[in-house]
Amino acid sequence: MEIEVKYAVPSDGTVSDILADSFWDEYAEDEFETVPLRAIYYDTEDRALREKKITLRVRSEGPTAFATVKWDGSTSGALHAREEVNIPVAIEKASDIPDPSLFEETPIGNAIKEAAEASPLAPLLTMQFDRSRRRLVYDRNVIELAVDRGEIVTPCGSAPILELELEHYAGPDPLAVLELGEIVAERYGLVLEPRSKYSRGLALIEKSGGSENCAPEDEEGEE
Repeated sequence: MEIEVKYAVPSDGTVSDILADSFWDEYAEDEFETVPLRAIYYDTEDRALREKKITLRVRSEGPTAFATVKWDGSTSGALHAREEVNIPVAIEKASDIPDPSLFEETPIGNAIKEAAEASPLAPLLTMQFDRSRRRLVYDRNVIELAVDRGEIVTPCGSAPILELELEHYAGPDPLAVLELGEIVAERYGLVLEPRSKYSRGLALIEKSGGSENCAPEDEEGEE
């Protein structure tokens, strides 16, 4: 289960303030690590996964890559919760259309297989961003702080990514991310972000009446 809070960051200057702030030293001994991430999101041609509220992506994270499926999502204010499974894949395969059999041992595997048998999987949108992350210990809970800067790219246009996330990794109280999130939001003037990056990308496509009505992004724009 993925449990996180998500906030929109108002400016690059605020990002710099967050990354330089000694406030975090109270909760962590390590420093921020910045990793380049590139994700491709997939659905069937008839959008069967979206109909089933399933999100499927392959994301490279520096020298590694993971195929990820998410389902049963819910959002309340800044709090996002959903089931999630991550499966390592070869980095050289990160741009390939994922084989549905990757997920056959997951609780949602049959639904993905049935959808892909009826209509082929195809790339829907891409995200590329730098993630600056740091593990924190807050009230006996391990929480990852992540600050993302980059872009959502779709055939129907693009949108910036400028977000802060706090994700619960371990500990007795997953909702500790809410308490810490309130402190962080007040400190840096952040606002709640109820939408996932994926839903923001889908909104760009829907606004244009569907990706079939949009010209594809050129190869240079996707790098």
